[in-house]
This record gives sequence, structure tokens and C-alpha cells, in this order.
Amino acid sequence: MTNRVRKALTIGALAFGVISAGTIVSPIQARTISSTSSAYGQYRREGQKIAFDKGYRTGLDRGDDDARHHRTPDPDRSSKYRNADDGYHHEYGPKEEYRESYRDGFRQGYNEAYRNYRRF
Repeated sequence: MTNRVRKALTIGALAFGVISAGTIVSPIQARTISSTSSAYGQYRREGQKIAFDKGYRTGLDRGDDDARHHRTPDPDRSSKYRNADDGYHHEYGPKEEYRESYRDGFRQGYNEAYRNYRRF
């Protein structure tokens, strides 16, 4: 192999190393990226659980109150149901996902309380 070919190969290898160095992720970086992503996902899941639980408890109160006062069952009547953002924090993820979980919990709690009150 001539010096000229050896020099060209060396320069090519160095250029490849420099170009690809920006795309290589060390194991430490990979764990950091992964844990950050999973932590965000965990906050979102926790936020949805919190929203559901908060909506459920509020729905129980509203359903019980409507049944006690002989109102027709209608969760939409409640501003808490319509707004569905009680207790929301941005760490929980998108507000619309929080609202959806809150309303799911509210409906479930409302219906349970209304049905159970009517039985007694």
C-alpha cells in the first residue's frame, strides 16, 4: 500500500469518525433519555389516575345530591363536569387527556351514587 492510499484511508476514517460521533449515544445518555421519557409517561399516567379519582369523588357528591333532591340524572348540569380541570397541573400532561379522565371518573361516580341512593 502506498503512502498516498494509506493517507487517504486515514483521512477518510477520521472524517467518518467525526461525522458519526454526533450520532453515537453513550449508555449513560441512553439511560438518561429513557428515564426522562418514562418519567414523563409516569407523570401522565399518574395525572390521569388523579383526574379520574378526583372526578369520581366529585361525581359521587353530585350524584348523591341530585338523587336526594329528586332531580333527573344529568352529569352535564354540573360545572365541575363541564370544566373538568379541577386539580389539573401541567405535569400531568395535556389538559384534554386530564379532562377526559376526570369526566370518565365523574360519570362513574355520579351514576353509582344516583343508582345507590334510589335503592334505599
